[in-house]
Amino acid sequence: MSVIGIVCEFNPFHNGHKYLIDSVKTENDIIVAVMSGNFVQRGEPAIFSKETRVKAALLSDVDIVLELPFVYASASAEYFAFNAVKILSDFGCDKITFGTENADIEAINNAVDVLLREDFNNEVKSFYNDGVSFPVARQMAFDKFNVGCDISTPNNILAIEYVKAIRKLDAKIEPITVNRKGAGYNDIEAIDEFASATHIRQLICNNESYEKFIPDYLLDLYNEDIKNGKYLSTEKFDLAAFSIMRSKLGDDLTDIANMGEGLDNRIKSAVKNNTQLSKLYDEIKTKRYTHTRIKRAVLSIILDVKSTDLEISPPYCRVLGFNTKVSSKMGELAKNSKLPFVAVYSDIVNLESKNANRVFELENKSTDFYNLILHNSESCSTEMKFAPIKMQ
Repeated sequence: MSVIGIVCEFNPFHNGHKYLIDSVKTENDIIVAVMSGNFVQRGEPAIFSKETRVKAALLSDVDIVLELPFVYASASAEYFAFNAVKILSDFGCDKITFGTENADIEAINNAVDVLLREDFNNEVKSFYNDGVSFPVARQMAFDKFNVGCDISTPNNILAIEYVKAIRKLDAKIEPITVNRKGAGYNDIEAIDEFASATHIRQLICNNESYEKFIPDYLLDLYNEDIKNGKYLSTEKFDLAAFSIMRSKLGDDLTDIANMGEGLDNRIKSAVKNNTQLSKLYDEIKTKRYTHTRIKRAVLSIILDVKSTDLEISPPYCRVLGFNTKVSSKMGELAKNSKLPFVAVYSDIVNLESKNANRVFELENKSTDFYNLILHNSESCSTEMKFAPIKMQ
């Protein structure tokens, strides 16, 4: 029996995710997903709430869902991957699986060898100083070493960061790659029954049919949320975001996470001229500032995430849900976890940890904001009342 970790957003869970799980899980394996909460790595709110996405995971052969706290879930690929791998490793996973764009584990390992070289970092700095974005600078430097692995594609980027994190942590966890099936990460065209999460979210927001790309058993769950307005309103997100950012035009934002290099001043200027986030992102974007970097910076302003918050190591391992058939195994893993295992808010309070309190403070703040930008807004403080979801 293996305890197999998956780093995920399930935004939303679709046929491609089911394919990944089915590719690696055997009868006696335990699948542990460490999942983003209400905001995801690209600096955007999730289409469905954390609660709904936990339920979708548990209905899809995931046995245990752990939380990837907001502060890491909405960070750059390096922070996102490193802290996710740490949580899975410290919880006791002996394997981790992830999708790639046609890159096997040997190619990923070779890529990591290059990325960890000191002369590689010097090459990146050289290209970056010439005015290109960090992702482009990194790809240009990587191409000089001729390894034969594309590090510009989203899944390969994260795969490389997962393996790099395993090495840095000296984690006893085996990486397993699965080639992505069907449409690419951001593709807006489907291939058979496979579509990207980006495309599916667009279909949902446009009230178009999305059902063929989702496992049948999840349709009632998602459609119920759509019917009840328990899903993201991009219009409300725009309004709430600009309301907060306009109130901070006079503030010093240099200590905010994902900032630096004058980005704060560009954001302030764009806030004055726009009322839609998509147009704000377009105005700010340059060769150096990617859309994703800008989105994370904007989200950090809205929720007051400091650069120092990214330096906090995961202070706990929080369970969001589990299948009761693995209760005994989960208890064993929780007992042996290298991180304090928590289930409810009082568990976090009892840790009496400044770092734990700060990480949860940001989680609570992000959830309160998320509840406001649903089609039918919900009340505050739901994070403090959240209890692990149990399924049989």
